[in-house]
Formats: sequence, C-alpha cells, structure tokens
Amino acid sequence: MQKIPTPIEIQQHTIELNKMMMDYWIHNFVFSLKWWILLALTIVPWFFWWKIVDKSRILEILLYGFFIISISTFLDVMGWNFSMWVYSDTLLPLCTPLVPIDYTLLPILYMLVYQYFSNWKSFSIVLLIMSFIFAFVWEPLAEMLNLYKPLKWNHVYSFFGFFLMGVFSKGLVLKIIKIQKKGNS
Repeated sequence: MQKIPTPIEIQQHTIELNKMMMDYWIHNFVFSLKWWILLALTIVPWFFWWKIVDKSRILEILLYGFFIISISTFLDVMGWNFSMWVYSDTLLPLCTPLVPIDYTLLPILYMLVYQYFSNWKSFSIVLLIMSFIFAFVWEPLAEMLNLYKPLKWNHVYSFFGFFLMGVFSKGLVLKIIKIQKKGNS
C-alpha cells in the first residue's frame, strides 16, 4: 500500500522544487534574449492599448479585462499544476502562468474585441475567429518557439476555453452594469 504524504513532506518537496526552479531561472533564463522579449510583451502592449481604449467606457472595459486575466490565470495555473502543459521558461521565477499571455496579450485583445464589437452577434463571430487563431495558430507557434508544451492537452479544448471565457466575461460585465443601473434608479 502506498504511503500518503503528510503536509510537511509535501511542503519539503515544494521547497526543493522551488529551489530547483529558481536555480534554473537564475542561471539559464533571466536576462536572456527570450526573457527580455517576454518582458517587452508584458509591458509594451499596454501603451498601445492606452492610446486606443475608449476612455468613456474604460471602467467597463477594464472590468471585462480583469475577468479575462482572472479566468485565464486560474485556468493556466490549474492546467500547469495538473501537468496538462508545461512552460519551459517564465518571466518570473516560481510563477507558473505565462505572464505576457495571461496578463497582457489575452486581456488586451479580448478588451479590444469587447470595445469594438458591442452587439452579441458581431462579438461572438469575432470571438470565434480570435479563439480559432489563439488555439490553432498561437499555441502551435508557442510550441515551436519552445514556450509551451502540451502534455495532456488538445488545442480543441483551448478553442472552446478561449471562446467560453470571452462569452462568460461579457455576460458577467453586462449583468454587473444592469445591477448598477438598477441601483442608480
């Protein structure tokens, strides 16, 4: 019969794993060209977004982006923890999500779709196209660039995940706006 580890044993292994990850990050990745590219992809797109965001709707659009960041990060951490995929290199040590994607590229692109396609029909069509590109173009490209490796994952799952994340977030924002308008009456 297999011995079930205690919380203290799990913590000890976690400390060992964190040390291994930190050593790898410090000695093989930080300040490399790939690290600088990930840093730029995390920061620079926000300047472009700021130039084109509809500032009259900025709170609504940011709320939508916050939901995208929250959901994508949660799913990313869950997938990584359950060994569905692995990232060879991350911007921050001991940080499992791919920060430039979860905190910058995904939310910005989703927020632009939300901003420019306000009715459900056009939003859904553009979201389907974007989800297809993310799942079947970006993910394979990330694999080729050795940023991401699916272990027990299929791009089809990502397609549905990207689409449902956008629809759910929009529905949630619209519900909150409705509650706010009702409260202001």
